[in-house]
Amino acid sequence: MSSSAKRWARWIRPALLVAVIGLITVSHDLTPLTRQAQHDILVRLYYFPIVVGGLWFGVRGGLGAAALITLVYLPHVLIVDHGPMIIGYVLEIPIFLAVGLLIGLVVDRQEHYRRGLEIQAETLAQSHHDLREQTRLLLEKETQLRRADRLSALGQLSAGLAHEIRNPLGAIKGAVEILQEDYPTGHPKAEFYAILLKEVERLNDVLTNFLSFARPVMPHLAPLDVRTVLTALEGLTSGQARAHRVQIFTSFHHGPSRVMADETLLKQAFLNIMLNAVEAMPAGGDLAISTRLSPAGATGGRPEWVEVVFDDTGLGVQEEDLGRIFDPFFTTKRDGTGLGLAITHRIIENHHGTIRVTSQRGKGTTFVVTLPLEGAIRV
Repeated sequence: MSSSAKRWARWIRPALLVAVIGLITVSHDLTPLTRQAQHDILVRLYYFPIVVGGLWFGVRGGLGAAALITLVYLPHVLIVDHGPMIIGYVLEIPIFLAVGLLIGLVVDRQEHYRRGLEIQAETLAQSHHDLREQTRLLLEKETQLRRADRLSALGQLSAGLAHEIRNPLGAIKGAVEILQEDYPTGHPKAEFYAILLKEVERLNDVLTNFLSFARPVMPHLAPLDVRTVLTALEGLTSGQARAHRVQIFTSFHHGPSRVMADETLLKQAFLNIMLNAVEAMPAGGDLAISTRLSPAGATGGRPEWVEVVFDDTGLGVQEEDLGRIFDPFFTTKRDGTGLGLAITHRIIENHHGTIRVTSQRGKGTTFVVTLPLEGAIRV
């Protein structure tokens, strides 16, 4: 509604009251004195605009309507000879004012009470919002503390693992490679040596992940184009995607996409997400990778961000597992270590970013990585 329309609407009710009072006054003045009953009815009609004025505008409306009626009614009482009835007509004036004041006070008190209830409701709503926010922060802190506890235990474990497992693994691998030379390809025992070497490599990878998570490398930040990293990873994972009958689609935004990042670590984080998505589609599917800008104020009032979205059509994640998906050692895979996404979460946090996940069982999973654009924050 325009300002002129609002001003017009604001004057409609007062104009209606004035018009009704004027109509009653004209009818009263034009009625002959011989019609006493009609005179009394018209005088009683004055109470209608007084009541309506009080209901609409409180004390100001009630007393204002009564005062206006007094001004137009009093001359008729004083000039016209009403005989003995003059006292009754004069007494109508204080009654007009009393009725306007009473109705106005009642309405104003109700309005004051209503405003008080609204203020209390707003206060309760704000308190509820603050409580929910504090609860969310407490849950986040609890999650961080739980991860920190596991990390502390993992750090103590990793020192022993590095010595007690890695060295024997190296010896086992060397011995198997020497023994393998005695059996050419196609020999029945050659297959078992290949299995041994594969399992040794897998154990070594598990140990490497342990050490990577327990002793994370601090990123060496430099300007880096996110789109360049994703394009390189698309080619790197294309072979594994074809093996799983997965098609990868990319859609990049136009505009700034440079962030301050460690290229090696950021590639590792993105690669973990992409490989997880591919493995979540054993019967094939689509992996859509896109980027978009998040304007200032859309994420907690921070500067501008770039968001990288990984959207797959895989099996999805159970709702009860979503809150634990970044916890170390949590995995839904039979041969998983539960450290890939935990490492990814750590890398993104060290880049001053965030990562969130949504999923629907049987329809797919979406990861959204949010990173500050170059120059957005001080590092």
